[in-house]
Amino acid sequence: MDAKLAEPGSAELYKKRASSIEPVFGNIKHNLRFRRFARRSLPAVHSEWRLICTVHNLLKLQQTNPA
Repeated sequence: MDAKLAEPGSAELYKKRASSIEPVFGNIKHNLRFRRFARRSLPAVHSEWRLICTVHNLLKLQQTNPA
């Protein structure tokens, strides 16, 4: 990781991750209480992860567009 961060421009990209990517995983784990997958095969886990991400995005849309 030190070698990656030593490259020019990569430290700035890594700092952006804290405000763009990490809150998504925090929301999914804490607010949606999703900590482990219920299915076993890789395609099944992939589809389950897509479902969780879809739920996350729909909840964000609901918060920004109240009816």
